[in-house]
Amino acid sequence: MLVSARRVLTQKPSRALRLTPVAAVLLVAGAALAKVPAALDRVPKNAVAVIATDNFQRTADRIKTFASKIQIEQIESFEDVVEEIGNTPGFKKDGSVALVLLPEPKDVQPAGEGKKKKPKTEPMERSVLLAQTDDYKKMVTEMGGDASAKVAKVTGMGDEEMYARDIGGGWIVLGGTESIVSSFEPGTNMLKAHEEALGTVGNRAVDSSDIILIANMDALAGDINAGIDEMINETKKGGPRGGMGNPMFAAISPEAMKQFITPLETVGRAFARDAQTCVFGIGLADTGLTIDLGAQFKPKSEIAGFFQTPGKADATLASLSNAPYLFALSLDTTSPGLRQIAKNTVDIADKMIATAKDEMNRQAKQDESKAEQLNQIIKQIEGQTAGLKNFAKTIDKLDGVDAVWGFSPAMLAGAGLFSGVTYQARGSDPAAIKAIFKDQLKSMDAMAGPMKIDSTFTDNAAEVAGVKLDRWTMKPKMDPNDPMAGQMAMLNMFIFGATGQMSGFMATTKNSVIMTYTPNEQVMQTALDAANGKGTLAEDKSLAIATAPLPKNCMIRGVIGTKSLFDLAQMGLSFTGNPAQLKVPADVPPMAFGVTGDGGGTHIRFHAPISVITAISDAAKQFRGGEGDEGGDAEAPAEKKKEKPRF
Repeated sequence: MLVSARRVLTQKPSRALRLTPVAAVLLVAGAALAKVPAALDRVPKNAVAVIATDNFQRTADRIKTFASKIQIEQIESFEDVVEEIGNTPGFKKDGSVALVLLPEPKDVQPAGEGKKKKPKTEPMERSVLLAQTDDYKKMVTEMGGDASAKVAKVTGMGDEEMYARDIGGGWIVLGGTESIVSSFEPGTNMLKAHEEALGTVGNRAVDSSDIILIANMDALAGDINAGIDEMINETKKGGPRGGMGNPMFAAISPEAMKQFITPLETVGRAFARDAQTCVFGIGLADTGLTIDLGAQFKPKSEIAGFFQTPGKADATLASLSNAPYLFALSLDTTSPGLRQIAKNTVDIADKMIATAKDEMNRQAKQDESKAEQLNQIIKQIEGQTAGLKNFAKTIDKLDGVDAVWGFSPAMLAGAGLFSGVTYQARGSDPAAIKAIFKDQLKSMDAMAGPMKIDSTFTDNAAEVAGVKLDRWTMKPKMDPNDPMAGQMAMLNMFIFGATGQMSGFMATTKNSVIMTYTPNEQVMQTALDAANGKGTLAEDKSLAIATAPLPKNCMIRGVIGTKSLFDLAQMGLSFTGNPAQLKVPADVPPMAFGVTGDGGGTHIRFHAPISVITAISDAAKQFRGGEGDEGGDAEAPAEKKKEKPRF
């Protein structure tokens, strides 16, 4: 909140810097929501962004409870702010509060050709705080202001000069700029309009979030387009953005670079045109932490049309193997919108490559060295996009793809970091999917750069439970003349293992192709069993704990193996000689995330169960060797004094 942010900035460094990250974030944007906050009823339609709560006191209580559960000890500064605000006479402690970011004043815009543009204002200069009050006069008088004035000059926390105004209906508006407070035009009966603007995605996020930030994309469209214009102008001049932040792109002339990034410009402009509302939320429940990120697009807009189909990844994730894993992911590809996005992405890549090739041919007539440099860039882009192109080629035949990054103690002991990966492509034509993979292997042979790939594919190299297995390999070769070859060689053992190559099996079943990234028949057997409904994640009770708060009908759903990550970290510490022992409960559940693509928008939610957060907190203490807080808070007792409550 506005005054809370000012309080943090005016504290003595010893206390301000010692705020825990969680407490600091919640201090600025605390909210405890079970519904759209009542304050939105007074937020004008043209507001750029809003951070709101429906109940100030409940917000504070939930934050303190959550901090206690995850063993955050130093939240004194947060508690001081809550006490100082809550005890201000006239302030409605259980009322709604909203920090509102208003648009730039009209006189900030250019006045005409040759006239100097007025500099933009800082966000806090055009922000106001809406709060409920049960006695405006008492509240303003307590803050040292004249309650009879139209706009009262008051003293906020940290002795900050602020301005207050009664907008009726039990609402007060406060801000650091008098002109903004006096000119603020509150909305009337705006709650329904804001609910409609939030749409399916926004309301879903609000329902589960304790902290919610709502961005009005219509109000931000001008800034987005202005940023794109700036990028284009710098491109024409060959500036930093014209070089895409990569000196290798210096081989492309500014004129060609503009054409090169035109497809990306089109995407950016389309987003600015179609986006309606974006939301970011944090939920603090007894069960754990949730983080929401979503975008709602305008009804009947082009991008909204891509997100109209409920996904099926909830069930397909649960059907994957229940072996120890670092990550497991399931993607439902049956949505027409998702399929079109994949094809559009490939089209963008093809257009960029075509532009680069035209430029290479032009430069070949003038400067062969630049042309060769550009040729290397083209090969890298082609190699990096080969997988996506192959995916798009077969996406109409795909029902979905799944990936499990399995965990094994041998991963850092010679097997290679990616040796535990299993990949599955589900669809109506497994033979076509297999052919696409073989083509992808061949395309990797043509990759340019410090590391090249030699690949092989052998049909019917082995057999497991009556299923024929093909064998594939990818062996890296370092170019001794490339200056980056030495650095890549150092990573080779870590990534590919002691054999110096990546290899595995491929099995073609009735409705899927399953690949392992290790030539281990037992790993393939486990994957085949899961495909037949045996030994799946559905049998793991901790999966339900992790995925319960996720939205339903996900098009992407995944889990992160907390216990396996801790075990991997412990192995890494052992290799570095660090004696720390990370003791983690054996039954600690995974973390989970889900992505939806229905209702004309897309929504991402991440969930970390409370036991996971506690385990991370405990492990951090173990890593520090049980050290206490360095130096203690020596000046806290002397610094903390009885202050007159004021907002």
